[in-house]
Amino acid sequence: MTEARIHDRGYLAYDGPRHGPGHAMVVLGYHTVQRVLGLKRSNWQKVMPAITLLIAFVPAIVFIGLAALLPDSSDLDLGDPTGYYWLIVWMVFLFTSFVTPEAICTDRRSGLLGLYLASPLSRDTYLAAKLAAIVTVLGIMTIGPTLLMLIAFTLEGSGPDGVIDWLTELGRVLASGLAMAAFWGALSLAVSSFTTRRALASVAIFVSLLVSAAVGDGLAEGAEVGDSFALLNMITLPLETVYRIYGETNTDGPPIGEVGTLLVLFTHIGLIVAFGAFARWRYQRIEVTG
Repeated sequence: MTEARIHDRGYLAYDGPRHGPGHAMVVLGYHTVQRVLGLKRSNWQKVMPAITLLIAFVPAIVFIGLAALLPDSSDLDLGDPTGYYWLIVWMVFLFTSFVTPEAICTDRRSGLLGLYLASPLSRDTYLAAKLAAIVTVLGIMTIGPTLLMLIAFTLEGSGPDGVIDWLTELGRVLASGLAMAAFWGALSLAVSSFTTRRALASVAIFVSLLVSAAVGDGLAEGAEVGDSFALLNMITLPLETVYRIYGETNTDGPPIGEVGTLLVLFTHIGLIVAFGAFARWRYQRIEVTG
């Protein structure tokens, strides 16, 4: 037998640094961004995020490279910046469907949600941190390429004239990217709150978006019951919001271009709020086991 002795039976209180809910939200958001991007995970988990980010950025990088390297780029046609969002919206569509559910479903399936809620985080702050992380990652895709395009326009000599115009264009880039990222982020949060299985959430997001496009455009174009029904198309709605931010309408696309700007913006913001409220309602009723 060992001669073990207890020298002090006193209780020592923790005297280290104590951080509040704000710090916990930042840490959770940081690790969520890492997980969504596949960082510190297997190479297979990095494939889809890398592909979608690469496809979203490559055309912008090519444009800015041409504008910077060509001695005379006056004949370089960089096109309408709003047209670039057609590429971005499909990359965001794939990213939202197959990557972002990883940020939500895994915590509930693995039981980590209970551990998070045992920290200074509440259900609301947990969801806020998750949404902020998802919007941040999506913002890389929705803001980054168009910001490079703005630089390309400026270097090419066809960018905005003067500081005020340039800052106005920058504001449109940021507002457009944030509007798209917030919409798709809130949508993924709401749908992923239904299940603990990432694959099922991915299928649900993918199918719901395709169904919304078919129903919205079908009612507006096929049944001709009114152009406003095109707002049900959750793929083109964020894109049309971008056009309105730039003071334009998508006349070449579905009949959503005929809908008034206020109604487009109201529907866009209203759906973001509705998706967020639904996710909150779901999480307030989830039973957490330790």
